[in-house]
Amino acid sequence: MKVLKKIAIWTMTIVYLLLIAGFVSNKYESQLCNGIEITIIDSLNSGFLLEEDILKILENNNIHYLGEPLYGIDLIKLEKTILSNQIVKDCRAYTSANGMLYIDISQREPFVRIIDMNGNGYYIDVEGNILSLSPRFTPHVLVVNGYIKTPFAIGSAVNVNNLADNRYEKLIKSIYTLSLYIFQHELWNSQFVQMYVNKSGEMELIPRVGPHIILFGTLENYSEKLDKLEIFYKEGLNIIGWNQYVKINLKYKDQVVCTKI
Repeated sequence: MKVLKKIAIWTMTIVYLLLIAGFVSNKYESQLCNGIEITIIDSLNSGFLLEEDILKILENNNIHYLGEPLYGIDLIKLEKTILSNQIVKDCRAYTSANGMLYIDISQREPFVRIIDMNGNGYYIDVEGNILSLSPRFTPHVLVVNGYIKTPFAIGSAVNVNNLADNRYEKLIKSIYTLSLYIFQHELWNSQFVQMYVNKSGEMELIPRVGPHIILFGTLENYSEKLDKLEIFYKEGLNIIGWNQYVKINLKYKDQVVCTKI
């Protein structure tokens, strides 16, 4: 008898849950979208995007949502459309039974700014994506300028890792590699504020502390060059003072050549 009672209770519970699920499903299918909530997750650190930018993207691509049935909103298409903006790293769109459309967005974070010989500028993020400048936000990142030619259209979807190995594209790759190494190194990220590319395609580093310029040369053995510079800083300049030299040359193997002020 107890077994039959348990079976009856479970049967009634399952029927109840199915009825509730059907009711919720019917309510959802008839629910119209009555609002949108956009969350830009990392907006405190990166100010490239505002809510109005996302709304403009949806408007320009004729994506309608207000007053539309929730089940009729193509969330995948909506996400892909927003992701077409090069500064958007990730996008997740979803709806709720109360009629709201939610969009969560994260932005790409540039770590270096390049200004080419024609005055055109752009950023590169850690993953190698080329990002256009923003009229409203300028992050404090390493600036690279000089004899640099941009071998692609700024604003198009370009990744440094996919560039060819011709002269100009190889230089962009070298800048990216060295800049990323500097960015990921605590000492160098705080010390270097600018990189200059001279006519020979060699790099010069301008530090935050000290009146000297660092003649770095090409990308060859870049980590070893910075290792010996770190030793020179700690065992040399920390002892004799930081205002002794106008140039520090790292281009020679196993030595640091300095020019006095």
